[in-house]
Amino acid sequence: MNYTLLILMSIPAVLSLGYFSRRFKEVTVASGVITVAISLYILLTGMHDSGTFFVDYLSRYLIVTISSIYLLSVLFGLGYHHKIGESANMRLHLSLTDLFVSTMLFSVTINNFGLLWFGIEATTVSSALLLVIEREPLKIEAAWRYVIIVSAGLTISLVSVVTMYYAFGTLTISKIISSGGSFTELTGIAAGAALVGYGTKVGLFPMHAWLPDAHSEAPSEVSAMFSGVLLPVAIYALYRVYEATADPKITSLYLFVALLTMVFAALILPSQRFYKRMFAYSTMENMAMILIGLLAGGIGVTGAIILMVSHAFGKGGAFYSSGNILETYGTKSISQISGMREKMPYTSVSLILSSLAVTGAPPFGTFLGEFLILAALYASGYTIPFILALVSLFIAFASINFHVSRMVFSGRSEKRDEPSVLQRAVAIFSSVVPLIIPVIFVLGGMI
Repeated sequence: MNYTLLILMSIPAVLSLGYFSRRFKEVTVASGVITVAISLYILLTGMHDSGTFFVDYLSRYLIVTISSIYLLSVLFGLGYHHKIGESANMRLHLSLTDLFVSTMLFSVTINNFGLLWFGIEATTVSSALLLVIEREPLKIEAAWRYVIIVSAGLTISLVSVVTMYYAFGTLTISKIISSGGSFTELTGIAAGAALVGYGTKVGLFPMHAWLPDAHSEAPSEVSAMFSGVLLPVAIYALYRVYEATADPKITSLYLFVALLTMVFAALILPSQRFYKRMFAYSTMENMAMILIGLLAGGIGVTGAIILMVSHAFGKGGAFYSSGNILETYGTKSISQISGMREKMPYTSVSLILSSLAVTGAPPFGTFLGEFLILAALYASGYTIPFILALVSLFIAFASINFHVSRMVFSGRSEKRDEPSVLQRAVAIFSSVVPLIIPVIFVLGGMI
């Protein structure tokens, strides 16, 4: 057993007991710092494992991304939830955040399809209460919808686990993938059930009904974790099933659903009236693009990883900025926000940068990732999917940046105090990271 990985996922779980400490805030921050340090060690050493745990290139980048967004979200939340201060609600919120992160780390490292399913289900249980910390009716309703729809989807994905076992005689991920997998009627059922089940968690169309509500009603740092790392964890589970059951028919089915999701998100984005909901639909488009990259293979997989990491920080910055806007303006409506450049100059910068990042503007890492994915699609002969993806990306880019430009540059507004320095710093830092990611990947020799 690799004890480094065991320690990695145990640290947040154990330190969630900080709930009982008077210094519970410091304990959670320490948990985030330690988790980031261990995840960077795993990435830089190129750790690989296929025993109890399964860690490859994809797992390593997911581990770092989960840990980083965890730390940033904790820091942002400490300022964002200053009104509930030392209350039991804040203690529970931070403790559940620790457990939530632990379940995600478990999911992307465990070497068993059955335990992977358990880990994905555990992310739902541990994250549901994070939606309702502010105890508002709409948030409670969104939490119930999230639990019911996602749990129903994951029940279907359990069919995938059972059929995988009957097809291969084992649930060990590394053994099935290294054997090259095989396509039979059973594996076809497994792939289809996984697409519906895990696809519900990813927010693929038409299983996405929970996503806009949960992302828009959740506290902003929770929205950042949902969009930035929870959905990629679900994609990870879906991709592992795909690796084991890959077949041209399965590839076509997965690609069709991913493209349908992109087109749907692109068509609905121009009419959005609420900025958090707008970023939620943007997440659907980005997740679909990541899945397309993984399906395309080759350079597309590299593009998917770059897009996944860049999107996590970019979308984190977008939701952190959204939290700052909500705290200052007291509304989620785009039409009721104007003059941000004068009223909130720092948040205006983070909002513009993050919006450009999540829509794939150069030179952000998302642009590089999307470029590589589109190149892989075109090189593989997927001409129509290439065109549909390109057009969807353009519509999403124009829609989101048009809405953001209206919020920032239209009208005039008197300058007021912005949220805390910590909140502003986290939002700007998270929005700038996608600019650095292409350099890191180039210097690391991945491209």
